[in-house]
Amino acid sequence: MNIGNQILNIRKEKQLTQEEFGRLFHVTRQTVSNWENEKSYPDLQILIDISNQFEISLDTLIKEDSKMVKKMDKERVLGKIKKEKSIIEFFTGAGTGIIVACLLSPDSIRRTVAIIVGLVMIGIGWYKKTRYDNKVFKYMEEFEEDS
Repeated sequence: MNIGNQILNIRKEKQLTQEEFGRLFHVTRQTVSNWENEKSYPDLQILIDISNQFEISLDTLIKEDSKMVKKMDKERVLGKIKKEKSIIEFFTGAGTGIIVACLLSPDSIRRTVAIIVGLVMIGIGWYKKTRYDNKVFKYMEEFEEDS
């Protein structure tokens, strides 16, 4: 059984139309229809609200739908990858900015220290980028195996 069928069964059992069910969770009728036809999934907060509203175990809603579990795992991995990418961009961007700013300033010990800090930041960014690339390739290989 899947989440779409679960939602359809709950809605029919409670004798609610798609509009009425959608109103309970502040979504449109089309959204409820998409859930029931598995064109999209409700987000986790809505699943929790459905579980609370109709006193159905959240475990029952999620675990019986293997596609949903896979999709949640994929989103979690993609979230981690996106976070790492922003950290990489911070290190390389800030390091580059520091070095460029130093090139325009007069020669001093502060400038030398700032350039060294900038170079270290760029180095950290590059190191993290190689690790990030390896994770992305590994994720892509796992995704291709699952498909």
